Amino acid sequence: MDVAAYLPRQLLNHLKIVLGSEHSLAVATNWADLRTTVQLVVADLVVADPAASGTIDPDSLEQLRRDYPSLPVVLYTRLNPSSMKAVVRLAKAGIEHVVIAHFDDEPGQFRELLEGIPAHALGERMLRELAGPLSALPVVVVRGIDQLFRAPARFGGAQDLASAAGMNLRTLYRNLEPAGIHSARTLVVAARLLRAYSYLQDPGRSIKEVAAKTGYHSPWQLSQHMRDMTGHTTEHVRHAITGEQLVAVLAERIIQRGGRPTPP
Repeated sequence: MDVAAYLPRQLLNHLKIVLGSEHSLAVATNWADLRTTVQLVVADLVVADPAASGTIDPDSLEQLRRDYPSLPVVLYTRLNPSSMKAVVRLAKAGIEHVVIAHFDDEPGQFRELLEGIPAHALGERMLRELAGPLSALPVVVVRGIDQLFRAPARFGGAQDLASAAGMNLRTLYRNLEPAGIHSARTLVVAARLLRAYSYLQDPGRSIKEVAAKTGYHSPWQLSQHMRDMTGHTTEHVRHAITGEQLVAVLAERIIQRGGRPTPP
């Protein structure tokens, strides 16, 4: 899990303990820096205190929510009247996850909350769509594919998926074939396109930015993969295809045809 945070020092230090070494943390120093971090760094969610700057500022979080609705936000704040007023206001803007310092931020409980937030719903939907074929695979392969769709930025290609499954590439393909999955590369590309689609739904992101955040060298390369896998340009997919439709199309490519797009 990759977390971006803007918090007062004491809360930030506690969040570091909560995340431990298995999760990454990008720390912002002000609201503008948090926005830049969200734009440039891969993040599964944001943890922020409306009072992080020293004064209550729900406006910045409301704007972040409007521009990046695909990005879950967790409020981590102290219990006082001003903060609670901001929490109520931000809940109306769709920010529902709240952790109160010294009340419900026990490390294990806090970590469980963060890890349980569905940061990218389309990846979860794809895993459900592939549940049948996945049930025929060894547990280690399923675990690798689960990691892929939850954190595709960590997978540059089929070899990374093989490594996540604890085997070489030839063995991975041998395990995938009986389940009707003909290309590990197609799995990786599908996961990255789903993540790209989630980013494309954010009004604050350009296609160039989305391409960079999903590991493509250029918007053209992203569009080539999108066209190869869906038959449509990135721009068309962004405005004319629903997430559910995209999952269905990509799942069909994975299972029935297993296309072979150019490596990212």
